[in-house]
Amino acid sequence: MGKLSISVIIGILFSSVGLVALLVSREALTAAIWLSFGNGLILSDLRFKGKDASGGEYEKPIPKARTYTALFLIGLAILLLMLQIYFDMQE
Repeated sequence: MGKLSISVIIGILFSSVGLVALLVSREALTAAIWLSFGNGLILSDLRFKGKDASGGEYEKPIPKARTYTALFLIGLAILLLMLQIYFDMQE
């Protein structure tokens, strides 16, 4: 898989924080925010390598569907964060 970019590493960290938040504190909304943002970062910049007909390695382009899904997840994380702020202000 080669080298991971900084945004993929940060996405993995955010996703693991979300998983720990879900398992330890049982707060689903907080975990969903962390997981959505982390998975969006991972999807947006994770690159795979392939081999061409002559046996040389090349970097495959990121599919548009994966880019749209990543943008949706990051947008969802922002919306969920605003919902969390709204709920916190109600208390």
